[in-house]
This record gives sequence, structure tokens and C-alpha cells, in this order.
Amino acid sequence: MLVQTDSRRRITLPSNLGIKPGDAVDLEVLDDGRILIVPVEAIPKHQLWAWTVENKAAITASLADPRPSAVVANMAEAKTTAKRWSGEG
Repeated sequence: MLVQTDSRRRITLPSNLGIKPGDAVDLEVLDDGRILIVPVEAIPKHQLWAWTVENKAAITASLADPRPSAVVANMAEAKTTAKRWSGEG
């Protein structure tokens, strides 16, 4: 698709691309001069811990865990449940 820059070097992306005003995009200039625009979701810094390879694997494994969920009412119950699930209790 051909687009043209305006006087401020901006381009307008067609609406059928699914990119809405305010969406974050990653812009990369490739070695051959092509420009790659990739829609991204920004992750708040306080949530980055969940996006490490190890934590993503642990989350995936937990979703496949056949054990029933447990509801805990207080810290003592939480510690007992954690020990039982970790094989310590």
C-alpha cells in the first residue's frame, strides 16, 4: 500500500489495519531501509516480573495443573497450602 507523508513527515495508516489512535507501535528501520511498524502492548514496569521466560513457563504449568483450586482465608492457611503443594507438608 502506498501512503504519503504530510509536511511534518507523518503518515496516516488505513483503519482496516486495526491500529487505533493512541495505540503503541514499535517502529524499526531495517538494514535495507524498509520501515517495520509492529503494534505492541506496553507492560507496566511493576508487572515485568511476570514476563520473564521462567515465570511465563511457571504460569503455563500452573494452568495445566490438575489439582483443584484452593481458597484460603488467612495467612496460616496460605502457608499450609503452599507447603502441601511444594511437597514440604
